Amino acid sequence: MKTKTDVLSTKNLMVLLLSLSIVMTSCNNDNTLDVECFDDFNYDDTTDEGPASWFNYCTDDGTINECGSTTRQSPIDISGVVNDPTLQSLSTLYANSITEIINNGHTLQFNYNGTGTVNFQGSDYSLQQFHFHANSEHTIEGSHKPLEAHLVHKNDSGHLMVLGIFFEIGAESTFLAQFIDNLPEEINETYLDFDLSYNASGLLPANLSYYHYKGSLTTPPCSEIVEWIVMKNALEMSQTQMDQFSGILHHNFRPVQPLAGRVIGAYDVN
Repeated sequence: MKTKTDVLSTKNLMVLLLSLSIVMTSCNNDNTLDVECFDDFNYDDTTDEGPASWFNYCTDDGTINECGSTTRQSPIDISGVVNDPTLQSLSTLYANSITEIINNGHTLQFNYNGTGTVNFQGSDYSLQQFHFHANSEHTIEGSHKPLEAHLVHKNDSGHLMVLGIFFEIGAESTFLAQFIDNLPEEINETYLDFDLSYNASGLLPANLSYYHYKGSLTTPPCSEIVEWIVMKNALEMSQTQMDQFSGILHHNFRPVQPLAGRVIGAYDVN
């Protein structure tokens, strides 16, 4: 015979299990319950919204959250590279843009208001925006660079191609010097200057040798839709410039993801 305490305990356990089942089912179906998914993310794994939990990020526009995938996630460690004879040289053509910088809480994003095109493997990709990560998101043989710029391009079919450019500490960057005193430090702050015109070609190294692999966005929902072009040659920036960027970005880099059998190709400009 069960005592009253036993009955209550059993009943409570059944209610708890039923509640958990409902929550898990709701999350799997539509990601609408805050208990199981979250609307924002950060780079601190001591919090519930850190990279280790990005698979719980909510999506409400029909996009599938792929942050938990192990198929073709980014960033990766660049090692074991092979020369790929099918890769072609990059052809770039950028027009000037006005300056629009947004601190969106995750990065410093430069919206590109001029036309800018990169031809990769016969397809034209138009520059949408570029932003920065400190430290770098990609690593080379296990080592980070201080800063990495991502130039996000899209073609007419909606496919993405992102150019990744490393920065190392050295001489002052004349390109970054144009903006360094006007970087928005507060979240949702925007710096807009119609008179400050610049060209994104200033973010490209003189030698356009590159690594290539197929990967994903490096922020939720981590969609596996990106052709990644990571430049072999780094640009230089001063330590003072680096300090100004890192003081705002606060280590906004996703840890490297499994290569999962992918091949990292290389193209070298002769």
